[in-house]
Amino acid sequence: MKRDITQLKNNPFEAIVIGGGIHGATVFHQLTVSGLRVALIEKDDFGGGTSANCLKILHSGFRYLQHLNFKRIRESIRSRKYFMRMAPHLIRPMPCIMPTYGLGIEGKPLMALGLALFNIISCDRNQGAPVPNMVGHGRILSRQECLEIAPGINPEGMTGAALWHDDMIVNTERMTLAYIKEAMRHNAVCANYLKVDKIVITNRQVEGVQVTALQSGETFVVKSPLVINAAGPWLEEIQRKSLQSPTTKDLAKGVNIVVDKALFPGYGVGLAGTCDYVDQDAALKRSKRLFFFVPWQDKTIIGTTYKYTANQNTDRTVTDDDINELLTEVNTIYPPARLTRRDVIFCHSGLVPAHRPQTQDRGKVAPQLIKHSQVIDHERHDGVRGLLTIEGVKYTTAPAIAVEVGQILVAKNFILKDKKIDRRCSAIDHPHSFAEQKLIDTYGQRFPHIEQVYGTDSIEIFKIMAEDETTMGNIRVKPPLLRAEVIYSVREEMAMKLTDVVLRRTDIGTNGCPTRLELREIAGIMANEIGWNAATIDREVDSIFRCYR
Repeated sequence: MKRDITQLKNNPFEAIVIGGGIHGATVFHQLTVSGLRVALIEKDDFGGGTSANCLKILHSGFRYLQHLNFKRIRESIRSRKYFMRMAPHLIRPMPCIMPTYGLGIEGKPLMALGLALFNIISCDRNQGAPVPNMVGHGRILSRQECLEIAPGINPEGMTGAALWHDDMIVNTERMTLAYIKEAMRHNAVCANYLKVDKIVITNRQVEGVQVTALQSGETFVVKSPLVINAAGPWLEEIQRKSLQSPTTKDLAKGVNIVVDKALFPGYGVGLAGTCDYVDQDAALKRSKRLFFFVPWQDKTIIGTTYKYTANQNTDRTVTDDDINELLTEVNTIYPPARLTRRDVIFCHSGLVPAHRPQTQDRGKVAPQLIKHSQVIDHERHDGVRGLLTIEGVKYTTAPAIAVEVGQILVAKNFILKDKKIDRRCSAIDHPHSFAEQKLIDTYGQRFPHIEQVYGTDSIEIFKIMAEDETTMGNIRVKPPLLRAEVIYSVREEMAMKLTDVVLRRTDIGTNGCPTRLELREIAGIMANEIGWNAATIDREVDSIFRCYR
């Protein structure tokens, strides 16, 4: 996966994808394996925007029963299969519970009915899944069983709990990258830190995109008769500069926190919040928003709070109020947590589509989130040929939305029927040579986390180790990070900034702020690869500390 923008300047493409989040990545992959020559353009780093703000949950679809949204349930089930075929090493089954109270929507009878219905709808969930990724059926737990899992939950009126199985994507950033890297193996081209200024449209026909290389300031046009705009919160900016009407209704900022406590080891737990909230799209309405606790690396990810952004801007800054609001809520609904600011080691934030509020005071109303991703065909929407816009709402269903894009393009003859997209999302199968297998045998047991994190790409890291034994040195022990991993991120994964390595290529940053010594060692390795001077190293290290402030 090499960054070479000369290929973008000098060659026309059959399709261009704007945005390197999970929706852009899955579309990039799907169109590439369908036979098109595709370019992906990302203005920051891959997976660094809204796709980085998630609870790392691969939703089973069970919670969508509240909306009687059977289409979304089936999309989630299909997408789970796609994700497992792409990077099974990044997925772990995760049992989840939600306490039951009374006889209403939170009661045992209705929950039991929902679980039974979901077990029928999802009867093929394990079809084709590797054994470690298979999950069981949902069921109702007794009151005692619930309290054994979560002894601090409020027992007053509690009758038991509903248990179902979601999955955890242990590293969502690497999952996004897996789709991009696999597309690159099919002769695709991509580049990060390349900003789309506008879509070039002549006589209502797309001709390409005008871009600016953020490092050099160079501006040029990448040519293609087909553009898929998957820029997420930055859709409106590109549409405005391209003289298009905006398609996004509004935006809400979602915030999650990571705390240095294992509150519910081994289980995801959903607890009702304290504030009144009614989901207008739900068929079975709860009176409170659900907060979810996700076990991750002996820590807990908690979320999500939502607020409307100020005048639909794209500021994702996490404020003191955002953090304090979450801490107060958690300590109220689960007092044994006893969380303080010192327990918060990382924050996620992202912007998602929302319905426009009915009041002018955006700060005092809870956002009503849009529930369905949509693919907008601009030939029907506003008469522009060769342009699709994706408004994605969930990480989980991105592969299914990519298939929908493919179906639209088949119908429009951009993709020939004999090159129709493989709906199964072709599995990765890279057989190893005898020499490569010997490297795996030599280093795999010694460094087990490498295969757990990088899957079939582990061999490339083992090759770096074989060439230079000093690269086997640890930068950090928990979570483990080797010098070879940093080198690999730069040489093979387009890591161009320290934030790319610390926050996205590895887990070192999402486990809390690394020490200055660790950061300087990582920056020093990158400097040898990229050619940074001492002043650049200082700026890169400072940029990490700004993220945590």
